[in-house]
Amino acid sequence: MNDNQLMNDSQLLREYVRMSKTVGNRADYVQGGGGNTSVKLSAGCMAVKASGFRLNQIEPDAAYVVVDAKAIREWYARVDLGEDRDFEKESVIAAKGAVVQGYGPQGLRPSVEAGFHAVLGNFVIHTHAVQANLLCCSTEGRDLMAKLFTNAGFPALWVPYINPGFCLTLKIKAGREAMQLATGADPHIIFMENHGLIVWGDDADTALQLHEEVNSRILNYYKLTEPYPAPSVKPVEGVDVTGMVGSISAAAPLLMSATPLVQAFLKENKVDVDFFERYPLYPDQLVYLNSGMIGEPASLKVFPDAEGGSVRYHAGESEALAMEETLLGYVWVMKTIRRVGLTLKTMSPADVDFIHNWESEAYRRSLVQKMVK
Repeated sequence: MNDNQLMNDSQLLREYVRMSKTVGNRADYVQGGGGNTSVKLSAGCMAVKASGFRLNQIEPDAAYVVVDAKAIREWYARVDLGEDRDFEKESVIAAKGAVVQGYGPQGLRPSVEAGFHAVLGNFVIHTHAVQANLLCCSTEGRDLMAKLFTNAGFPALWVPYINPGFCLTLKIKAGREAMQLATGADPHIIFMENHGLIVWGDDADTALQLHEEVNSRILNYYKLTEPYPAPSVKPVEGVDVTGMVGSISAAAPLLMSATPLVQAFLKENKVDVDFFERYPLYPDQLVYLNSGMIGEPASLKVFPDAEGGSVRYHAGESEALAMEETLLGYVWVMKTIRRVGLTLKTMSPADVDFIHNWESEAYRRSLVQKMVK
């Protein structure tokens, strides 16, 4: 790579950092470690968020990985779904194998969504924006997308729910190509059912402006003018934990929700562990919330209090706040869908099982085989 390429990449990375922090600092757009961003660099390379980091942690020298995007695209082009292989696992191996050694932060893993970033445009933003999820988590969402965007001059693609990772990349790639062939339009807006939003543009500002436009149009359509609440947690002192699910150790502090909207919703709906299992909206809910309520007692981190209208977290402040952000987003979407008269669309039991059994090779393989039937 020559000096001009390095200088150009340095500028692109500065824009990438700015874009990532702009969306990553808003709890209505990104909750916890959710969402990811990318930028195409020179020589076929791409910087993409590293797994396990928050978007607002991305810096010129931290929280992203440089991969060979061309190699990832070529790997997906060779996939033959007629073969009985664990493509989900292989796609992760392919993304890891595409990491460019000696360029960018080292020793990190690319996001599980590196595949769809590789097949899209220059600056890509994927968030779990609560505004977009009003559509993504409602049965009327696809028709609303057509009304508010496609028919209004904003070509948009709807992707029915598909498991994150390999399967999602294939569906986005195929959906984009089909729309281009059928209409001549290239969708720069992608709504993923029970998941979130993707936008992309030729530069950072175009991508940011489009992301803001999409979410603002939804708010304006429903005349939702109230500011999004700021999520917060506070210490719990002198609490009898006898009635809490499972037991806890003294290794981590006990914190509780301090967000009024969350507290009111929990109390009004008598929310307990079963509530979250009955209404699974998107994968991050299962990863950040539901997983903290199930398992061995010593591993539990989330304790809903159906009678008291609160939830307690057995975790450090940073982790507790990530869970509170996810809970607030979940509550806002649930409450607002009801308020504006939409019909809630939840994940199916099979969708939920995939997230819970992500590490099961036989399970992943069986789901991929269903895609060819």
